[in-house]
Amino acid sequence: MGKMTMGLSTISMRTRTAKIALRCALFASTALIAAGTAAAQDAPTEPPIADDQAQDIVVTGFRDSLARALELKRESSGVVDSIVAEDIAKFPDNNLAESIQRIPGIAISRDQGQGRSISVRGLGGDFTATRINGMESQATTDGYNGANRGRGFDFNVFASELFSQIDVRKTASADLPEGSLGATVDLTTSRPLSFKDKVVLTVSAQGGYNDQAKKVDPRLAAVFALQNDAGTVGFLASAAFARQSGNFQQSNSGDWNQGTGDGGFCNPNTTPGACPGTNIPVFNQVNSPNVYNPRFPRYVQGVGRTERLGITTSLQWSPQDDTDIVLDMLYSKFDVKRDDWALEPIGFSRAASQGGKPESIIRDGVIDENNSLVYGLFDNVDLRSEHNRDNFTTEFIQTTLAAKHKFGDRFTVNALAGHSRSDFDNFVDISTQIDSFNVDNFSYDLRPMGQNAPAINWGVDVTDPNNWYFGPRVTQPGGTGPTGPEIRLRPNYIENRNTTARLDLTFEAMDALSLRAGAEFKKYEFKSRSLRYVQGEFNFPNIPDGYTIGSLTEQFCGFGQFDMPAGNTKCWTAPNINAFNDAYNIFGNSGRTELSSTVSAARGDNRAITEEDWSFYGMAQFDTDLGNMRVRGNIGGRYVITNQTSNFLTTVPTTVDPSGVVPTTVERTYRNFLPSFNLVIEPTDDIVVRLAAAKTMSRPPLGNLAGATTVSVSGGSRTVNSGNAFLNPFKSDNADLSIEWYPMRGSIVSAGLFYKKINSYIQGNTVTAPYSTTGLPVELLAGTGVTPDTDFVITSVINTPGGPLKGIELNLQQQLSFLPAPFDGFGVLANYTYVDSNIDYRAGTALFNATLLNLSKNSINGTLYYEKNGFQARVSANYRDQFLTGVPASFNQDVAGTRSATYVDAAISYALTENITVSVDGINLTNQADVQYTDSTAQRWVNYRLNGRQFYLGVRATF
Repeated sequence: MGKMTMGLSTISMRTRTAKIALRCALFASTALIAAGTAAAQDAPTEPPIADDQAQDIVVTGFRDSLARALELKRESSGVVDSIVAEDIAKFPDNNLAESIQRIPGIAISRDQGQGRSISVRGLGGDFTATRINGMESQATTDGYNGANRGRGFDFNVFASELFSQIDVRKTASADLPEGSLGATVDLTTSRPLSFKDKVVLTVSAQGGYNDQAKKVDPRLAAVFALQNDAGTVGFLASAAFARQSGNFQQSNSGDWNQGTGDGGFCNPNTTPGACPGTNIPVFNQVNSPNVYNPRFPRYVQGVGRTERLGITTSLQWSPQDDTDIVLDMLYSKFDVKRDDWALEPIGFSRAASQGGKPESIIRDGVIDENNSLVYGLFDNVDLRSEHNRDNFTTEFIQTTLAAKHKFGDRFTVNALAGHSRSDFDNFVDISTQIDSFNVDNFSYDLRPMGQNAPAINWGVDVTDPNNWYFGPRVTQPGGTGPTGPEIRLRPNYIENRNTTARLDLTFEAMDALSLRAGAEFKKYEFKSRSLRYVQGEFNFPNIPDGYTIGSLTEQFCGFGQFDMPAGNTKCWTAPNINAFNDAYNIFGNSGRTELSSTVSAARGDNRAITEEDWSFYGMAQFDTDLGNMRVRGNIGGRYVITNQTSNFLTTVPTTVDPSGVVPTTVERTYRNFLPSFNLVIEPTDDIVVRLAAAKTMSRPPLGNLAGATTVSVSGGSRTVNSGNAFLNPFKSDNADLSIEWYPMRGSIVSAGLFYKKINSYIQGNTVTAPYSTTGLPVELLAGTGVTPDTDFVITSVINTPGGPLKGIELNLQQQLSFLPAPFDGFGVLANYTYVDSNIDYRAGTALFNATLLNLSKNSINGTLYYEKNGFQARVSANYRDQFLTGVPASFNQDVAGTRSATYVDAAISYALTENITVSVDGINLTNQADVQYTDSTAQRWVNYRLNGRQFYLGVRATF
């Protein structure tokens, strides 16, 4: 049910939390696994509190960490894959997401050269719940792929050294939190009573080097743990700090538009002589809705650095075997500073009202077999030089208190309470621009080196400041519309708050049967805030007295390693942001640079969602023998009540409200019952057969729930977006079957089948059409310089029926200890996942079939390692098929996506003594490019980015 009210409301947020669990195991000595009893092998929702017997578990080295992870997998009742740290404060990769990608069925998306988000069995981050120490949390940040205003978790916020174990739970059970169609990911930090030694101190130091940035950066970590003599009270503190310099070199098309888009190029057929020198046959070929041209082919370079600081503390009290209380705290700060420089023919993306594409004269061109204009020679082209700066910080804090007590022999109570917050601050999101008008002899050519590196002749000396302009928009000779450079300051902020309280009760009715029940309250609060200049981003006044175009600019040179055609310029005149600030006070928030959250371009990002969720579950766990076979598992159900409140700004005609904006609140409640069943049969000592079935749900994306309509004009980008506060959640029926063979400790050969029937899906419906077709007030275009007949990309959000998802996972993990020395130190890891899912998408009024977003049909992971006599080496490769990122895509193209990629990493270490180890690590050794495209047939290049190779040299010491 739902109700809508108009008026001011408190903007809050919503928490999804969770439960975590692990009465089963979590760590010890070098791989810290906070433990649990074997009887609670699949009790993932219990707070991860260590039992005394877990202190006997000692994991040493990469090989043993793999073996321990397999033990956890084998004893679980569901489909679970784990990664256990191979040493204190040492995960097997330099990034949490990059570690998770080694797990079957996991693929990651990278941003600024680092793993950021994950996809599980073809389902992206919005379908995955992430818990830290038993509590569902949310961490969001920004990057080249945009700020995360969704439910997906940004794993690059955290230092990997802070965690001792990752568990990815791919099947549901009644005691797991709702909200996941793909998986539940548990991140666990270390516990002080998990060590055998009363005092533990480990420190590590590394120097990092990126071969494109050419700078050396520090990476430091330390863990200190202390217990009393009785082993009943313990304290642990850990800290990690890393700085990484980046130099991101890329080419970009600005997307592709139809030849007739934005009014088309200058038309010699309508006004004879208006386009002198035009090759009319070429124009007639290009002037077609079936022919596409790049909107602004360009080169972009970003230079910056990231810093990541993490601190954990844990206080644990176990006065007796049946009682355990743990207080965990986690702090993380992720800080990024980056400057980008770009040079582009901005006129190709401007409509007639902006004096853009309709004034550009095409003199020659080549159209390829995919109807792409791969070469063009033009006159009257407007150029733009940009200097962008992006400084942002994500600060995350979480506190959890978990307690367990066993009353008598059969009744156990687990309780957890916690709160987390994630604050994203991006005040400095600035773009300064200078333009050069009506340039002749501009050309681009994608033929010499393909679509990843165009040959560009700018037609003018771009290093001469006198060829550039900044100031008010002007009407060009012979033109009809104004044009000119802009200053864009777009501060934006995201807040996430999670509050959780959970109670779990377990009654061991008999040796073979235990009954579990529990209740959980979660409050999730999300708030997004954005600001823009009140007077718009163009028409800044003329350059003030005392300044010149020369004093406001600087010479940029770069692209040291980017392979581009001979003759391309790598230097040009660029705005100097600091000089622009001196001249125009661009960060001052007063006068011409006053900021507001209610201007039309900012309204859509000023929204809040609050969700209060109550859930109740009951479950029976069984573990018995059937003949000579062990049979175990669980059956149960979870009942969930979701109370949702959406707050946003609604744009209305001024006849309704003089301000044109009305704060709006929408409330609704929905309920779901989620049954689940997990069965494990062990026909022999080394064979495990798993069968699982469940109903699952995932709540709608946060950005879609805000019903506000946003009109945005950003240079060549013009969009209209509207949400839907009454979207139904994603729902699916799931079935899993897997067979696992454990021929020896640390080895597995397995195959798994999975099927999901997605009964409810959510998608954006996108069309390109004139603004006038939206029916929105013309007043919303005030100050943008465009008219109602200008083409916009118009997107709305709807529920659709969804479709089936199916796939297979194959997994091999083998220690080659049977080989003769010295080859007995070798081992291999390999897994392959195939996922297939096609659903019907809407493109305007039409339907067409395509794969799910973020789904790669094929993904492969492989690792060859060697470990013996203190020497350790491994090389890993990760391949991911291309995947879709938008359906439909912009400008009447069917899809947008990311091309397939293979990443290769390596690590070598040697123990000089029992306590001192030196290491060398290499990340992205092949300098794999990150490439985006549009159109399923033509696969037109949108972005090609090189992030560089990353190397680390370090030493670790344990005391």
